[in-house]
Order: sequence, then C-alpha cells, then structure tokens
Amino acid sequence: MSYSRWSNSNWYSFWNTSSGETKESQVLSLWYCGSDELRDYQYSELLEITPNLLKSEYDVKIKKSEIFEALGYIHQFIEDVDKEFDVPEYDEDIDED
Repeated sequence: MSYSRWSNSNWYSFWNTSSGETKESQVLSLWYCGSDELRDYQYSELLEITPNLLKSEYDVKIKKSEIFEALGYIHQFIEDVDKEFDVPEYDEDIDED
C-alpha cells in the first residue's frame, strides 16, 4: 500500500512487501526525493521515531513541514499495521464437530 508518491510529494512511502510475518517486522519504506538514502523502517522502530531523529536519517536538507508530512505517513502505517495484526480471532468460539 502506498501512502505517498513522488507525483504529489517529495516522499515516496509504502508498506513494503518484504515485511516479515509478525507485527513488529512490518516495513515502511520512506524514501525522500533527492536523497541517496532509501530508508526502510520496521514497525517497532517507528514507534520510537521523533522529528529530529527522522531528519537525521537523511543526507539532504528536509523542510520542517516535510518532516511532519512524513510523520503523518508513519502514523497511517502504524494504524494500518495495528488494524491488520490486532484483529480478534472470531473462530475461537466455534465448536468443531
């Protein structure tokens, strides 16, 4: 799933298909236009990310507004992962005959 594309943002961000099978191993690719750093972050890393830490991860100057834009994509990703992995197991109440 893509959260942003270079056609409308300096960020290209998406839920990476190379993610593992656990919630904590899900990967958000967060790439900034013009940077040589094509960064991928695991879900567990993103829970601890701050604006200053995010800015320090890239080799180019990034505007404050763009950092907060990226934090919005990170928040969307975390919400989507939570929804995907925190689904209750409804079939636990069904008796098998």
